Amino acid sequence: MPATVSSGTVSLAVPDAPRAESRRKGLEQGLDDGRVRRFLEHVWSKEKLSTAEGHCIMNLCMAATYDPDPKAPNGFRLPFNLETGEVIEERWREWRKHDPINLVERYRDNLKTMRGIYIDCGWRDQYHIHYGSRILSSRLSAAGIRHRYEEFDDNHSDIDYRMDVSLPFLYRALKP
Repeated sequence: MPATVSSGTVSLAVPDAPRAESRRKGLEQGLDDGRVRRFLEHVWSKEKLSTAEGHCIMNLCMAATYDPDPKAPNGFRLPFNLETGEVIEERWREWRKHDPINLVERYRDNLKTMRGIYIDCGWRDQYHIHYGSRILSSRLSAAGIRHRYEEFDDNHSDIDYRMDVSLPFLYRALKP
């Protein structure tokens, strides 16, 4: 049973030491201590998500894709400690294995057979994807892989107008 410690107007529960140690260990391994499950239950009951909730869902989807673990709560691990926000290096390595920048060398021969690779991004991207895209373009060039890379004066959102540039390129690449 947790003990209660009171000091003036502040009261807090002190968890049993074994439970606290187990919880801390789980968080250090990228496991959910119940927060992610409660968040998911909350958002699944909503008709419309907030922008912040949508971003959180994107991160959880990446965790499920990049570091699945059927034995873990929710079937995946997180690349950071839910309590402290610290990156968990072992978990982050699993994510980085899926980073296109890190896949160029592995798939170089396959990428060279592609008839068209088109990469574009806004140089004011709120997710800063332009930095990774620049690195990706550089790695593709260094590997001798033909591609088209463009940056434009915009961000990550409401950029459907860019399809006027990308779709004709891709159509020509796919046309027999």
